[in-house]
Amino acid sequence: MVPVRVLARLGRLDTFRALQHRNFRYLWLGQTGHSATLWMDQVARAVLILDLTGSAMMLSLVIATRLVPILLFGILAGAVADRADRRRLLLTTQCVTFSTYVFLGLAVTLGFVEPWMVFVTAFVAGTAMAFNQPVRQSLIPMAVPKEDVLNAVALNSTALSFMRIGGGSFAGVLLIPFDTGGVYLVAAAIYAWVLYTTWRLSFPSDRGRAKPDRSLFADLAEGFAYVGKRRELAFVVGLAMILFVFGFPYQQVFTPLLAKEVLDMGDSGVGFLAAATGVGAFVGSLVVASRSNLARPGLQLLINMFVFGSVLVLISLQATTWGTAALLAVAGSMTVTYMALTNGILLERSDPHMHGRVMSLLSLDRGMIPLGAIIAGGLVELLGVRPGLFVQGVLVLTFSTIAAVVAGRRLASIRSAAGRPRESRAPEAVAAGRAGGA
Repeated sequence: MVPVRVLARLGRLDTFRALQHRNFRYLWLGQTGHSATLWMDQVARAVLILDLTGSAMMLSLVIATRLVPILLFGILAGAVADRADRRRLLLTTQCVTFSTYVFLGLAVTLGFVEPWMVFVTAFVAGTAMAFNQPVRQSLIPMAVPKEDVLNAVALNSTALSFMRIGGGSFAGVLLIPFDTGGVYLVAAAIYAWVLYTTWRLSFPSDRGRAKPDRSLFADLAEGFAYVGKRRELAFVVGLAMILFVFGFPYQQVFTPLLAKEVLDMGDSGVGFLAAATGVGAFVGSLVVASRSNLARPGLQLLINMFVFGSVLVLISLQATTWGTAALLAVAGSMTVTYMALTNGILLERSDPHMHGRVMSLLSLDRGMIPLGAIIAGGLVELLGVRPGLFVQGVLVLTFSTIAAVVAGRRLASIRSAAGRPRESRAPEAVAAGRAGGA
């Protein structure tokens, strides 16, 4: 297949070295298609609910509905990922996501869509996503050797970031000649490619799976105890909650409102601002990929949080379209590099058989985004779009300062394993990454 062969050649470059492993190439291609439709959905769903209701609070509630399954099922998903056939589980979640795109596309196109349908499909898609993300992340260490994990995580983030540009922009362009139904039908067609790339994955080993005679709840308890005994992991997971609760609503609540109500850019403007965020995210993920031997990734997490909070404050004070877009690009860069470093630290510093449960704790943090979305919607209703965003930025800065005082020294002591000599890679990891040939 031509795309796979091109990626194999690209893997010869150090920045893209994780792509030399066959399984990761297919995993990365699947992430690319998945991310494209994820951002198309984010743009289309925001436009659809605003067109149906015209309410900022309803927009916040739809976002909360889509993300609350992560809070409900995220921990369970990690334990399942550590004991199930990960490839099959990933295929199942993707089939569910594909079905929601088809349903919404037909509902809008045929003219029978109702607000409750937007909420129901949001919950179903969110449930699939709750299981999808821990599984996908836990497959990365099985596809590459340990010293390439941070590079692979960064390249995974690059796919997500690039498709934030491509998917968000593409959705914005499609909204010019078509309605949101057309966007969802195109997203469903793209997702067929995602299903194919997942089907092509091949992991012959059962490595990383929990023993079948243990109960699921015992696995859950073990995951909490494992992170609790490793203070640096606990601090990394805890710090991420600030970003998920007070940070991420900037792109899910405030960006659509800035485009439609403040800057008067219309429906396609939502895609434009999402793409602007993606430009910064794409650049940031490439920087992490090329600097995967970053000496102190924990310290960089704190720096990113302070820069990000400051940028949110500046966006709230910005009155021009291009100035807003430029600042959104910086915000996107900060969030994607933050998440790439967080994922890399957690995967590097935890045992392979615990990867699913450790990553599911991060999903539990992500499950707090609905709370942040509701807070953001309430701030908009009470104060307006720009003042509400200003408060969000101040909250990020305030809690980041508290985190720096409490855990700054421990976070600064974290060092990346990516800088170790490449000769030290585990033979079994190399074999897993190359499983199935080139």
